[in-house]
Amino acid sequence: MTTVTDSNLKDTSDESQPPAEKPRRSVSNLAVRIITGLVLLPAVIFVTFAGGWWLTITALALTVIGTIEFYHMEQQRGLPGNTLLGLVTAIVVVLSFHLQIRELWMLALAFVTITSLVLELFRSHDVNRSLLRTFTTLGGILYIAFPTGFFIAIRSSHPDGLQWLWTLLFATWGTDSFAYLAGRAFGKTPLAPQLSPKKTVEGAIGGIIAGIFFASLVLIQAMLFNLSSFILLVIAPFTAIAGDLFESAIKRYFGVKDSGVVGLNPFPGHGGVLDRIDAMLLVTILFYGYLLLNGLVWL
Repeated sequence: MTTVTDSNLKDTSDESQPPAEKPRRSVSNLAVRIITGLVLLPAVIFVTFAGGWWLTITALALTVIGTIEFYHMEQQRGLPGNTLLGLVTAIVVVLSFHLQIRELWMLALAFVTITSLVLELFRSHDVNRSLLRTFTTLGGILYIAFPTGFFIAIRSSHPDGLQWLWTLLFATWGTDSFAYLAGRAFGKTPLAPQLSPKKTVEGAIGGIIAGIFFASLVLIQAMLFNLSSFILLVIAPFTAIAGDLFESAIKRYFGVKDSGVVGLNPFPGHGGVLDRIDAMLLVTILFYGYLLLNGLVWL
């Protein structure tokens, strides 16, 4: 009886001490993430195989929500861009890649830059502030709309657009998913604690290996696997991790926990749209650059 009492006293005193490590993400949240992924996967398969307007309309919806999220985050810092101009321009940019009219995105970019600057100068008469708010308006377009347009251009490339698109997706998903799983199972060493405290070196290593492996399978079955494409696949997981950390840096700068806007969250358990596609944005730019150099996509 005495032994039990002493043990209980010791346990009670230990409870006042801080935990040795941070609690892991709850099982229920992981279940929500898995369910969301399983629901979305058939839709992703359909729109990527269908291509054309099916893919473009889906991409436009994500672009609109992601752009709203970006400008919403900016408002938390007191540096809001012009949301209406940014949204309209983002839509035009994406459509220009669907229609393959490069002059359209060039004109749209010039129009939004000049119009935003003139409006801001009219409002504040402060050149520095007007330039800054013009740049924040352009930020949402350059960060979200152009990579989305590149994504559509990759799908439209011939003769292997679908294969390249799936390679991009597998490189991103493999890295993201297995970095998450490996981090939960083995993560101990922080990767970038100032930007994203939950990410670990062990998770990143697991993600890199998986991203290269799964993307390689796609290229091998498509008979597109060679030295240059393998180098692309080696770079892709690092780019995905960089994209994730870049969005974390943006959120930290704007002082928000996640990018989501209340009422505009199509991905339960995954935060906002930008939280879901952050890695893919930079990986898309990487793939587009590779295919552009090889003459497989247009600019």
